[in-house]
Amino acid sequence: MNQNVLKFLKEYSYDTWDINRLIVSSFLVINRIDSINNLFIKDFIIAKTDDAEFDYLIKFINLFEDAKFGIEELIEFFEFVISPVDKEVNGAVFTPEYIREFIVKRTTEKINDNSDNYNISNLRFGDIACGCGGFFKTITETLRTKTNKSYYDIYAQNIYGLDIQEYSIVRTKILLSLLAILNNEDCLQFNFNLYCGNALDFDWDTIESIRGNGGFDVIVGNPPYVGVTKIDPETKLLLKNWKVSSTGKPDLYIPFFQIGMENLCNTGILGFITVNTFYKSLNGRSVRNYFSTNEFDLSIVDFGGEQLFKNRSTYTCICLIGKVKSSNVKYVKATSKAINSITQNNFVEIPYSDLDDFNGWYLINDKLQKIIAKIENIGTSLGEKYIIRNGFATLKNNVYLFNPIKENEDFYFFLKEGVEFKIEKKICRDAIKPNTLKSEEELPSKLEKLIFPYIIEKSQNDLFGKEQNSLIIISPEDLELNYPCAFTYLSTQREILSGRDKGMGEYDQWYAFGRNQALTLSGYKLLFPYISDKPNFVFTKDKDLLFYNGYAILSESVDDLLLLKKILMSKIFWFYIKNTSKPYSGNFFSIAKNYIKNFGLCEFTDADRLFLTQSTNQNDIDNFLGKKYGIDVL
Repeated sequence: MNQNVLKFLKEYSYDTWDINRLIVSSFLVINRIDSINNLFIKDFIIAKTDDAEFDYLIKFINLFEDAKFGIEELIEFFEFVISPVDKEVNGAVFTPEYIREFIVKRTTEKINDNSDNYNISNLRFGDIACGCGGFFKTITETLRTKTNKSYYDIYAQNIYGLDIQEYSIVRTKILLSLLAILNNEDCLQFNFNLYCGNALDFDWDTIESIRGNGGFDVIVGNPPYVGVTKIDPETKLLLKNWKVSSTGKPDLYIPFFQIGMENLCNTGILGFITVNTFYKSLNGRSVRNYFSTNEFDLSIVDFGGEQLFKNRSTYTCICLIGKVKSSNVKYVKATSKAINSITQNNFVEIPYSDLDDFNGWYLINDKLQKIIAKIENIGTSLGEKYIIRNGFATLKNNVYLFNPIKENEDFYFFLKEGVEFKIEKKICRDAIKPNTLKSEEELPSKLEKLIFPYIIEKSQNDLFGKEQNSLIIISPEDLELNYPCAFTYLSTQREILSGRDKGMGEYDQWYAFGRNQALTLSGYKLLFPYISDKPNFVFTKDKDLLFYNGYAILSESVDDLLLLKKILMSKIFWFYIKNTSKPYSGNFFSIAKNYIKNFGLCEFTDADRLFLTQSTNQNDIDNFLGKKYGIDVL
């Protein structure tokens, strides 16, 4: 897309009325549409008498030169000019044309297979988070190709949309009106079934034509991409009305599966392009159970670690779901550009009865399923045998962490925004970021200092004789008295710290960390990152070393951790990860606790332990472990 055009739009205005007039008027001029009957579109035309607006219009049109300005460009412009705030709250994302075409094609084919009285001209299509109406453009073109219906009749009889933003509904009407006008159907007025409302509490049963049909025949769309941390309190309450999102910490897209399925007719089909984590993630447990309990006919086209959407670190899949019962989930992994070559034979079929709703679905073929089951059922699972913990979370690491530029007997010195501060050594702890570590040799150079306004009290547990650690925050009076430099520095950051948790956080003291997790952990550690493209575990003997942005496996035994490191650095462990974990771009995979905790650790004899401990040849270790597990993954 022409970057000069985008720059102009970005700087022009975020006022929806102004931007709509500019886009509509330029569309008409560039496409040489001189005469308009449609009353709705007429309202958006900038006239020569509009002075300043008309001058901007001419400047904008001149930026196009020979560039195309068709309906697809119109959709992209409408998505582009959504304000950053609204994009964050509502999760609006532009869906490429070839993805929309695939979903519309496959859903209409699938309903043809499910229905004895299939007639595409009578189908009712819904998009319950329609944005600016991109899917409706594709549906309309499909209906125009396959039927003799007019645009007027398609809009009045076949298309139903909902969006939480009024300006999105207005833009959908603009889009569909201009689509018809561009193709020589210019009515005074089109009748649209487009509604402004929240999908989480909108009642489609109040729409007579949908109620009379028993629901939609087809629901398509791209549910909102909003993570749990960015969902507002009102929406969180609405999420509880839906079984699939009533517990845990669901992202906003999760309930759209249930909303969609419950608003389909008995032979209806749902087609979504959406986040691909639901079949493995913790917050997808309820929706996995919802699918398997109802035995929906679910097909998943998974794009794995491919990032389909620009400027979004989101990993996606296409879900085609029929209400007709099926005992299997159908799954295929593909690149987005290859989707049109996918046939039914490409899908692996996995019985719902073989899938684990609670821990996550392994959507792999039968041979791989048996290998994974063999690995998981051998010996004791990693999660049972060892403590696996996430690192600490201050929620403002750049306030608490620093790299000293110098030190003396009592103080560390560091620079922040050109100002030199000194901090008492006695209030500092060593910290490390596992996401940056590759080897033990890097540990000294990667250490940081953490301002730690806490006291850890150790006490003996009378019942079991085990030492317990209690975390106590230093009082403001003691902090100022005993650590005046730290107190002075933190006071300069007080306003910044107050913004954590959107200013809604409740802390023991204003300088407390955002969370108390991982602050009392003690023990030898295997440090590892959240994601990696190969096994990456780093051992440290520092029992008191704190860590963040990563995980650690803890033990009181050095020998046990060094032996475990040999296992986790092996091909058999990485084979397990690649076939069970969440993929990311660049062939990276998640090695978070939830994805590694079920890895089975086989039993070793003393001779086995000696061999693994002494061996430095990775091929020898891999061969040895392959025999112990009875699996050849080399």
